[in-house]
Amino acid sequence: MDIDKQQFEDENIHIPPILTKQASIIELKRHDSGSDSEKNSSRQSNTTTRVGSKSWENNAHPQWWRDPGLRMNVFWISVLYFGFFTWGYSTSLLNCLQPLPQFNAYFNNPSGGRLGLIYASQSLPTVVLAPAIPWSNDYLGRKRTISIGSLIVLSGTILGTLSRTTAMLIASRVIVGLALPFMSVACVCLVNEIAHPRLRGICATINSSMYFGGVLVVSWVAFGTLHWSDSNISKNSPYAGEQWAWRLPILLQGLGPIILLCFTSSSLLPGASLYKGSRFSFLAVPESPRWLVARGYISEAHSVLAQAHANGDLNDPLVLGELGEIQDCLVKERAESSGMGMWEGWKDLWRTKGLRRRMLVVTIIAAGSQLKGTSAIATYITPVLELVGFKDPIKIVVINGCLTTCDFISAIAGALCVNSIGRRPLWIISTAGLLVGFAAMAGLSAVFSHNSSLAAAYAFVVVLFILRVFNGIGWSPLTHNYPAEILPYSIRARALSYFTFLETSILAFNLWLHPVAFQSIGWKYLIVFVCMLSALLVAMWLLFIETRGRTIEQVSVLFDYSPSERRRMQSISVEDARSSTAGSN
Repeated sequence: MDIDKQQFEDENIHIPPILTKQASIIELKRHDSGSDSEKNSSRQSNTTTRVGSKSWENNAHPQWWRDPGLRMNVFWISVLYFGFFTWGYSTSLLNCLQPLPQFNAYFNNPSGGRLGLIYASQSLPTVVLAPAIPWSNDYLGRKRTISIGSLIVLSGTILGTLSRTTAMLIASRVIVGLALPFMSVACVCLVNEIAHPRLRGICATINSSMYFGGVLVVSWVAFGTLHWSDSNISKNSPYAGEQWAWRLPILLQGLGPIILLCFTSSSLLPGASLYKGSRFSFLAVPESPRWLVARGYISEAHSVLAQAHANGDLNDPLVLGELGEIQDCLVKERAESSGMGMWEGWKDLWRTKGLRRRMLVVTIIAAGSQLKGTSAIATYITPVLELVGFKDPIKIVVINGCLTTCDFISAIAGALCVNSIGRRPLWIISTAGLLVGFAAMAGLSAVFSHNSSLAAAYAFVVVLFILRVFNGIGWSPLTHNYPAEILPYSIRARALSYFTFLETSILAFNLWLHPVAFQSIGWKYLIVFVCMLSALLVAMWLLFIETRGRTIEQVSVLFDYSPSERRRMQSISVEDARSSTAGSN
């Protein structure tokens, strides 16, 4: 159904003047209206959302925890975090099972190419199914995609828990791999598209950081089951007590999908009215207002925006402004699209100079996330630590658990800094730190290979922690959030599916390559990552731009301007903001 302004007129919705493509900043401030403004009322406070020289009032309290509507908005987003939590848990599951003697004994000590095949089996389905990801997100909707993906992950989890052969284990990982990219892309889109403009930056980057929440949980679960011994069940049984040392971590993989289903399963029932998300329970996660507008459900989108951003006030100026901005962007994007066919839609990703800039950045991030070396350390911690003489399973599991804790803390810290420090500085600091860290690790492992220096071994572990801190403050919170916010709605799902395809294709190859390379050339393999990080640092310096302080629609047009135009418009927006602030005082 085509979208035009007549649809809004039919719904009796006032459309505010549409924002221009001028790059601008958002300044949020609370008007000083005395103590009476803090009393419980239909308008919690009088907050102005400033976009360049234009202002929208909003009844949400400046402090989200004091506003019922924003508390619910944050709750919905917190539920969606379990999409990336599950991705992190599932991706790191085999890495955490590898040090367990019970797992190795049951599967005849997998190593080399066989271990790589078990690892890669989870990523291989994405290589084939990536083109279906945008179809699912754009036609079935974000919520329905999450629900269906959660059901598939649960079925793979059950099969993995009951595995009796390597073939069953691989099959379970393939089934989980079928659904994870669909579920994760949908969660990324929905978090960005329902978050209040004031909260979107931090909420979206914390979403990416929740990947390490899953890694953290599975690491310590594996540590807790390390010393499990046989129960009274016969040792000849494949389900003997000691086997639950590795079966239980696989079973807990279903935690995230179960939580997601509890708050999104209403989307599996027929009926357009279900898209509101509030028909059955106010706790149900709503559908994306951008997807609703694109599909012609204007009143539902209006209701979701009001509920999420203005305590249900349909006439709130911010809600009306966002609705108009979404509609205007969709009209523009559809007018510029080259066609509605399958291949024409994919051609749209590269159609204009601005889109080619975006897709180049998306390509760099997707490839860089797997070529920068941290995935080799995160997925093959056992052979990495063996480079410097650590072979005791207990020490390996403890070090891995501490490393994942460091990952999670640093990722959350980085997510909280995206608005104060900015995206581009975090990218550069993170990549530069990784470059220095890998160079130091290569040197220390070379020293250990020559004289088995205990000092070099412990220094290597210290550098591992420093490396994970630098990865956490930049790459962890921004890898999936930055591409989502720089892409226009019309290509967001397709471009993110391309991102997922490229990322998982390289990951699938690397998961096979890493154990072979560590086994063949040892510490020299770390030098490859030093070269990769050097190239990534140069590319980021030249191509990445700052996106903080803007709505998601405004961010999506930044790449249509040259660097000089962006600087000029930024200076104009800053001057307008200062003038308006001075006038209000």
